[in-house]
Amino acid sequence: MADRVVLDAHAVLAFLGQEPGWTEVEEALRAGEPWMTLVNLGEVAYVLERTSGQGAADEVWANLRAERRPGGVPIRWLEVDDDLVRRAAAIKARGGISYPDAFAAGAASTLGCPVLTGDPEFRVVEELGISVRWLSHRD
Repeated sequence: MADRVVLDAHAVLAFLGQEPGWTEVEEALRAGEPWMTLVNLGEVAYVLERTSGQGAADEVWANLRAERRPGGVPIRWLEVDDDLVRRAAAIKARGGISYPDAFAAGAASTLGCPVLTGDPEFRVVEELGISVRWLSHRD
């Protein structure tokens, strides 16, 4: 069985920038069962648009939304429905985490798998019993 994880924006941006932990994200994209929400992809897009322009954001959006990527598995998308929005709102209400990150945590809770991230905000969700797989600080 593939290793199921939810990718947050931090993980995707680490992968794109080959920042610490990026090879762990690459492995999830190559041979795992990666999941995301469109809210978290939106966070990736706005960060990229601010730092690298609209073209870079559009290219990454199209790549991650593609059915298949060469040498990898497609990202699976968890629908942003009433249940997920309510879970994210409840997580956000506890404080200490951004609203987009609350969606990644809610997705992990729904799917029963960890969030793959290096974002220290996710320490809060560990306190809620949501599993986090931390990216290493080296590559």
